[in-house]
Amino acid sequence: MILKYVVRPGDSQDEIRNKSLFVPMILVAIVLSAIVAVVQYLALGPVQAILPLIQGGMFVLILILLILTGSMALCHGLAFTSLLFIPLGNQWALGGFMATGGIGIWGVGGPFAGTIFRSKKEAFFQFSLYLIAFAATILAEKHYPSTWPAVPESLSSYFLIGNLSMFLMYIMLNVLHFRYQRDVAQEALNREHSLLQQEQNRSEKLLLNVLPPRIAQRLKTEPGPIAEAFDNVCVIFADIANFTPLAARTSPERLVGILNEIFYRFDDIAEKHGLEKIKTLGDAYMAAAGLPDPVDRPAHRCAKAALDMQAALESLKFDEAPGIELRIGIHCGPVVAGVIGRKKFIYDLWGDAVNVASRMESHGSAGRIHLSDVAATLLANEFQMEARGPIEVKGKGSMQTFFLSGAAET
Repeated sequence: MILKYVVRPGDSQDEIRNKSLFVPMILVAIVLSAIVAVVQYLALGPVQAILPLIQGGMFVLILILLILTGSMALCHGLAFTSLLFIPLGNQWALGGFMATGGIGIWGVGGPFAGTIFRSKKEAFFQFSLYLIAFAATILAEKHYPSTWPAVPESLSSYFLIGNLSMFLMYIMLNVLHFRYQRDVAQEALNREHSLLQQEQNRSEKLLLNVLPPRIAQRLKTEPGPIAEAFDNVCVIFADIANFTPLAARTSPERLVGILNEIFYRFDDIAEKHGLEKIKTLGDAYMAAAGLPDPVDRPAHRCAKAALDMQAALESLKFDEAPGIELRIGIHCGPVVAGVIGRKKFIYDLWGDAVNVASRMESHGSAGRIHLSDVAATLLANEFQMEARGPIEVKGKGSMQTFFLSGAAET
C-alpha cells in the first residue's frame, strides 16, 4: 500500500525493487524500536527512553521523507547515520555494553541495509565506520562515563534478552522478506525464460523449415556466406502445367490453398525419399538428393519421388482444375550449394546440373517425367523409359533425352 506512494514514474526496475525491500524494512524497524522503547526503556523512566524514542522517530521521519522525495540515497543515508550514533550513544549513556544488554548491536542494521541497497565498497565502508564507532564507545564507557542514570544491574540480563531477540527478529524478518522478493523475481525470470525459450524454439523451427539442420547450425555459429561443392547430386523440378489460366480464373485464397495442398504432399514425398526441398518458384517445386549430406543412389530417389508426385497429384481432385498435370525434369551432376545474403536466407543450388534439370522440365511434356541422358543412364535396368530422341535444349544444343514411365517390371 505504501509502496505506491514512494515509487516514481521514472524509477528503474532496480529502484522499484530496492524500495519494495526498504519500505518493509523501515516498517519492521518502527514496530520493533517502539516495542524496545516502551517495554524496556520507558519502564526505567523518561530520561532513559529519550534516545530509543528518538530512534523510532527517525524511522518514522525516514519513511515520510521517502514518500515525499522518493530518494533511496537520502533515506538510507539517514537510516545509517541514526543507527550508527543513536544505539551506541544510548549504550554509552545508560552504563555501557553489558548494562544495556548490548543495545549498540542495533547499529549493525545500517551496514546490513547497505549490503542490499549500496555498493559492496560503500557497505564495507559503513561497516568499518560502525566498528570504529563501537570501539570508541567502549573506550568512552571506561574513560568518560555518562552521568545519566544507568540500567540497574538486575535488569541487564533481561535487556540482553530483549535487545538480542528484537534485533535478531529484525534481521530474520528482513531476510525472509528478501527471500520472498527473490523468489518472486526468480519466478518472473523463469516465466520470462520460458517465454524466451518458446520463442527460441519457434525461431529454431522456422529456421529448420527454411534451411537444412546442419546448414542452420553452421549459420548460427559461422555468420557469413556458406558454400559447398557436391559431385553426386540429382536435381528435380516439378511444374504445374497450364497454371497461368488457372490463376486467372481462381480467387487468390483458393489458388494459394490449391498450391499449399499440392506442395504439402510433395514435402512428405521428398522427406520419404530423402530429398532436400530447395524452394518453390511460383507453381514450380525444386528438390535435390545428395545434399547437404551425401545419400546412396540420388537418381533413384528422385525418380521414385517423381512417380509419387504424379500419383499424389492424380489423387487430388480440384473442381477448379480438372485433369491438372505435372511437368517434371530430372538431371544429375555436380552442383554448388550454399547460403548467401544477409536477409531472408535460402539454401540454394548453382551449377550446370541445376540448369539442365530446369531445361528438362521446361522442354518436357505435361504429365511426363523428362530425363537427361545422364539421369537415364543411372536409372537403366530399374525403371521403364522411352527414348524421346535428340532435342534442342536452350544453352546446351542437341541432347538425347528420355521419358520415365515407371519402375521396371520384375
